[in-house]
Amino acid sequence: MNPCSPEATEARARAFLSELLMAVPLARGQGDEAARLAVLERAALFSPVFGGWPTPVDGWLDEARMLARERGDSATLTRLALREAVLLMRRREFDRALAALDQIETAEPAPPAVERCWLLATRARIQVRLHAFDAAQATLDSISGPRVDGWMGWLPQIARAELQVERGEFVAAAASLRTALLGLPQELVEERIQVLQSLGFVLIAQLQPKAAREPLELARRLLRAAGIWPEVIQMDLAVGSLHAACGDAASAQTCYGSAAELCERYPQPDLEPLLGLGSARALAALGQGEAAFSVALEVAKRYAQQGSVIGYVSMIVFIASLHSDAGHHDETYRTLVTGLVVARHRGWAAVEQVLGARIAHLRDTVLGPERFDAMARELVARMKAR
Repeated sequence: MNPCSPEATEARARAFLSELLMAVPLARGQGDEAARLAVLERAALFSPVFGGWPTPVDGWLDEARMLARERGDSATLTRLALREAVLLMRRREFDRALAALDQIETAEPAPPAVERCWLLATRARIQVRLHAFDAAQATLDSISGPRVDGWMGWLPQIARAELQVERGEFVAAAASLRTALLGLPQELVEERIQVLQSLGFVLIAQLQPKAAREPLELARRLLRAAGIWPEVIQMDLAVGSLHAACGDAASAQTCYGSAAELCERYPQPDLEPLLGLGSARALAALGQGEAAFSVALEVAKRYAQQGSVIGYVSMIVFIASLHSDAGHHDETYRTLVTGLVVARHRGWAAVEQVLGARIAHLRDTVLGPERFDAMARELVARMKAR
């Protein structure tokens, strides 16, 4: 395996995160409180957390805080409090996160330079998320002196890049994000995922879909390693869409198929129709018409069940177009008429207009009235004969 490949990156991250997870119960059984505290802190700091997905990190933080207080370890308590503030930021509890940072900043003794760098970078990142851009810039400007050593020293770089992204300074943001990726240790899986996603977004905004695939694929791989499956599904959709935009239907279908399998275990009702639409288009581009029809019909049913007028009509038109491209005008007509009947039943007047216009186009422009009428009669006769 190529040590620089996405597969190798995923394997390394999975091994590291598994080691963090297994180290905690092992440390509990050894009776050495100092070693146990060190293991708990490391696991709490470096295990990735995403909002809405279960994590053992909160429990590890509570356990580590208790041990640190018993040992009078103020330095560890400061780092644990900073990690707690980051978790609150991830969960969009911004007021609580800022209050936690205020408490750390005003505590005695004052945080050392390294932890203060982490504190200010986190404050700036929260301010960016609150769209307080001037305040975020001022916070970053207050980080004086040379860059501190270690992974915490890279956090202001990430905060600066996030501010540039939100301000639409995409060229500067791309440079900042690439610099951060060069410096961030591989162990910072949570941060690397976010930086990779941000870089992918910036490249898309710069109309570079081919270039955007690499960072987003790496982000997808790291999310797989961490087992954050709803996020993996979203990245499958994003990367698949980029492959499709670049004309790589086979790779797109691989992503959509992977997402569909995950949705069986972790349902995502809002995303599943979009995945189905992408899959149907990719299958059609690969010449797998029957599979494309099957997927598209399921998507149309989902949109109808959800009451999504735009989604439903777009899928009916898509299915009709597949039949039309294959020269099956009778199936095109049947699809449009079936869609029209459903639309009338649901009272979707706008859908009726769109599909009615498509039928008129098929009759007047594609086939002509005589051929159209003959086709319609034959189709009715076949249906009666069943």
